[in-house]
Amino acid sequence: MTAPPGPAGRTAPTRAEPELAPTFSVPPALVDALGPPVRPAGVVLGADPDGEPVAVSLVRPEPTRVVLLGGLYLARQVTLRAVATGTRAVIVTGRPPAWEAVRRAGARDSDDETVRVVGEPPPDLAVPDSPPLLLVHDRGATARGPSPARRAWQTTLVVLPSLVPAVSDLADDADLVLLQRLPPHEAELAGRLWRLTPTMSETLRTLPDRGAVLLGRNLWRRLDLVTGPRETAILGPVRRGD
Repeated sequence: MTAPPGPAGRTAPTRAEPELAPTFSVPPALVDALGPPVRPAGVVLGADPDGEPVAVSLVRPEPTRVVLLGGLYLARQVTLRAVATGTRAVIVTGRPPAWEAVRRAGARDSDDETVRVVGEPPPDLAVPDSPPLLLVHDRGATARGPSPARRAWQTTLVVLPSLVPAVSDLADDADLVLLQRLPPHEAELAGRLWRLTPTMSETLRTLPDRGAVLLGRNLWRRLDLVTGPRETAILGPVRRGD
């Protein structure tokens, strides 16, 4: 059906023309303060089998506990990437030299304490209104784990070289677990602990050096670690062990 002709023989539009948005002006100084809303993407851990990036909200508005079952390489990589997003890191470890490269990489100058490497947790961790904090507990597979995070925007990352019955409760209570390849007896324990399917347990036994699994409540995500040239210069090549 043809629309009736309009003035001067033109065809009238079948629907109203969109109105133009009003114009306004602002001082130049205000323009510098404007920016698009950006939703935090979290810490990128690697890529899934389709090549899509896998990111996780490592430090959250509520106290969080993460368990990393794997090697020192992955623990240092996760810490380095968290620091790159603006998070402070305190590493409690019995092997400070192993973390020195991360401390240097996170420091802007010689007095910068964005990354601190200590032997015991310092007493100033629960300071109100302090920046997001990642507390890395790298003290081996001990029966007694660290104290849980005590405030919002604080995450405790527990680095465990192996999954043994003594730490199974610690791993089971975690909000997130990041796993690298496990030997058969540990993969069997992981299957019982998290009620994994036989296929999932087999995946844990056969992961390559760059492979990992992100595990959480209703979450199972297989990923491959992706390392850029700068990270390789700091941490060396991707590997499973220490």
